[in-house]
Amino acid sequence: MKRTLLCAALLTALSTAVPFLCLLFPSVPVQAAPTVTPSAAPSAAPTFSQTITLHDEASDSDFTLSAVDFMVGAAACEMPATWPDDALLAQMVASRSYALYLSAQGQSFTANSALCSGWTSSEVLQSRWGSDYAANMQRLQSLAARTGQTVLLYNGQPAAACYHAISSGHTEASQNVWGGQLPYLCGVDSAWDKFADGYEVTIQYSAEQVRTALEELGLTPDDSPESWVGASTWDKAGYVRTLELCGQMVSGLEVRKALDLRSTCFAIAWRGGQFVITTRGYGHGVGLSQYGAKAMAEGGAGWEDILGYYFPGTEIAS
Repeated sequence: MKRTLLCAALLTALSTAVPFLCLLFPSVPVQAAPTVTPSAAPSAAPTFSQTITLHDEASDSDFTLSAVDFMVGAAACEMPATWPDDALLAQMVASRSYALYLSAQGQSFTANSALCSGWTSSEVLQSRWGSDYAANMQRLQSLAARTGQTVLLYNGQPAAACYHAISSGHTEASQNVWGGQLPYLCGVDSAWDKFADGYEVTIQYSAEQVRTALEELGLTPDDSPESWVGASTWDKAGYVRTLELCGQMVSGLEVRKALDLRSTCFAIAWRGGQFVITTRGYGHGVGLSQYGAKAMAEGGAGWEDILGYYFPGTEIAS
């Protein structure tokens, strides 16, 4: 995530903020883990490229690599190598399918190898993993080889199998983030995410930090910070649709970007001479929840079931 000047310190224990959060977040009933319907066996896949072309922001260059090398480098960035096999396999197939989807749209998969964002090289992983490099690499290469030519399809074409770290407890619909509606990115329950480390994070911003962000949004805050933030509207997945700022309605997506927040599921209020902001989840919230995949795998779900759950209506072909 690109960092702005609005770096914030972690707040004190979350327990002190519980009454505040109950007032600001919409009331959502406690849900049990969703029921997972086993996916059908993979069908024969059409022939797709066994290579992936990506754009590396670190070197500002495009290059092509094998599907296996791509899946290994992508999974290593997106999940710990110690996570369950089926979570890693789901991530690998999702990454490859998404890259193929972008290629079909005339776009490149973009990564930053130096920051281990999206995809990274074996050289970066050697530095990152140290003495665990050989074991981790062998495991990921073995898993990637198991996927063969597997691709997640929708209407016979690679699906936009996007992913994020942790949802709000329900994944987001694609049209609420990018404007385009895809039937298999409609949002599903992901109650497992509420138990993830980092699901709920609270930070503090000074009035001056928020003023700067508001001005970047084209707003003109007055000298009364307590009046800057008004009411929020929320979508059914629990993400902020709009927030009143300085008397104007601003989209939750714009606020998240301006304040460099972990998620669009957030609550903000003026308390004790500063702004207190609590986020739930991490990432855009669309598609595969990586923590949800981990929880499902730990519960016995196979990677096919995981992908079928988070991308309803798609087909796994290999």
